[in-house]
Amino acid sequence: MGEEGEEREADEIEEERAEDLLIIAGEYLAEEKYEEAIEVYKEIVKKNPIRPTLAKACNDCGVAYASLEQYEMAIGFFNAALNLKDYLLDEGISACYNLGLVYKTMGDAEKSEQYFKRAEMIKREYKRRIEEAQGIFSSDVP
Repeated sequence: MGEEGEEREADEIEEERAEDLLIIAGEYLAEEKYEEAIEVYKEIVKKNPIRPTLAKACNDCGVAYASLEQYEMAIGFFNAALNLKDYLLDEGISACYNLGLVYKTMGDAEKSEQYFKRAEMIKREYKRRIEEAQGIFSSDVP
């Protein structure tokens, strides 16, 4: 195997580790072990994972910080996830919704409403594209 092949294999191993860590962090989050989850999310970020993994880690780390009432940190991670929204499965709907909740909790009704509206806008566009794709696949093509 050439040098390029070995490098690609090393990248795949690193990504597997980041993916495994994402599962572990998610389990901590579900168990309400927020500090432990945050440590694992930080480890994921250090590994420089592929963008979908990084985007999910940022959003979920924001959830952990919000659960600890560390709202400024949560906002930072949710915004990082939004910067990677093209790599999120929901295209940023949950990150916007999470920001809306944090701002609501902080008493900033204007920003809260802004993010809730943005989440709804993304959700409508997402749904429209899904329906359009389903229409394409369900049409009778000879």
